[in-house]
Amino acid sequence: MMRNRKWEPCVYHRGSHADAFLRDYLAQVGRSVLLIAGAGFDPRSVRIAPLFPESLQQATRAILIREERPNPVAELVARAVHHRDQLMAKFPLAREHAIQIFARDNAIIGGREAAKLMTGQSLDGITDVFVDMSALSIGVAFPIIKHFIDVLSTMSGPVANLHVIACHNPQIDDAVSSNPSDTVAPIHGFRGGWGLDEKSRAAILWMPQLGRGKRPVLSRIFQMLRNVQEDTVVCPILPFPSSQPRLPDELIEEFAEELQLAWSVDVRDLIYADEKSPLDLYRTILRIDDARRRVFASVGGSQIILSPLGSKALSLGALMAALERDDFTILHVEAIGYTLDASRADSVAVPDELVHIWLHGDAYGDGHGKEATQK
Repeated sequence: MMRNRKWEPCVYHRGSHADAFLRDYLAQVGRSVLLIAGAGFDPRSVRIAPLFPESLQQATRAILIREERPNPVAELVARAVHHRDQLMAKFPLAREHAIQIFARDNAIIGGREAAKLMTGQSLDGITDVFVDMSALSIGVAFPIIKHFIDVLSTMSGPVANLHVIACHNPQIDDAVSSNPSDTVAPIHGFRGGWGLDEKSRAAILWMPQLGRGKRPVLSRIFQMLRNVQEDTVVCPILPFPSSQPRLPDELIEEFAEELQLAWSVDVRDLIYADEKSPLDLYRTILRIDDARRRVFASVGGSQIILSPLGSKALSLGALMAALERDDFTILHVEAIGYTLDASRADSVAVPDELVHIWLHGDAYGDGHGKEATQK
């Protein structure tokens, strides 16, 4: 039997509909906003600012996060400073906060530090919390979103709304390359059933989101899972429909060795999810989980492992599934550093597309939220 789903229906928008909705929503009298955003080298850092009316820009409490990694490239630092200055000019009350992603012993601490930073933020008088993950790594953005879901779900009285925004542009994604660390670990707050005795006999299903240039990272995660359970089953996630029609075929070619040999993926195990619709992937993951729980209930249960390493928009679907089923695990390899093909990033001809998801608050107060399925 299918279980009730938290975000079914769900309020979300994308593309021009997201821009229009946010402009109208933010222009409403009485809005008081806490904005969490990245002040990084990614050109999408400043995408959301023009959507705020000038009067709200003046009053918005903005927390601009600068992710600190060892030995950053000078050009990327200069770009980050430029974007920070642009955001500070738009939001006079903004404060910049540096978050160390790695400790001195190279332990990954970025997610924990981000959650700690959010713990100190007062929500008194705030009507809306916006988390713009366009220029944040998922190792930082996911713990922040989970923090607010946990806090807002337990508050009494008037509760602030929680919105998540991601600026989708595959061409910019392709212009950014990451240098992965050696450590495979759950994202802070998303350990789920990983390592628990009750899950020690569970059948593992790994659902990696395939992306260009992610072979080394995903191979590392698979090897770790293989060491835990030799017959780990793999169901890779491919973006389809995609803004680049040949992208799924190109990813199958890029990962051919893994799919055919290392991971032994049957063609029927490939998962296709709409690149621009987080809800498509969210529903698919939960549908698979519902089926597996029935099948494996009497033989140790099921353990789903997610690795959303592709586009931010699609990774939101994995995030929503993991927020709903608290035994899901998100395994991740944090980046030590990034490189940017500046000429490619600066010459992108395709406009950005916003994806907006209303995760918590007034829209669900009576249990009758609505879903916008604009394309």
